[in-house]
Amino acid sequence: MEMNAQIRELIIAYVATAAPFLGALLMMRADKRAYFRWPVYSAMVMVLGVVVWNLIRKRLPPGWEITHASNLYYGALSLYFLLGLAFGVLLGKLTRRKTPDATTPG
Repeated sequence: MEMNAQIRELIIAYVATAAPFLGALLMMRADKRAYFRWPVYSAMVMVLGVVVWNLIRKRLPPGWEITHASNLYYGALSLYFLLGLAFGVLLGKLTRRKTPDATTPG
């Protein structure tokens, strides 16, 4: 595989992880500090997704890389998307802005 193709795939994996991560932060109305950490955390989640995907791929039958290549590619992208979304929701819950109704006892 060429270096340019590897960089392109890495950028695709980062976008597939970072976009749902940011969407989850916006959906959860996270605090400013979550957005400051978003690029680094989404890169860490992408690395986690790559490691998990490689572990999954090792356990597949040997012929699948040739016969089911497109399914494996979209499976990897789906894994990155789901991990980005899950960790975005988690970080959003941890840094959620308190609304006036949430801080008043009642």
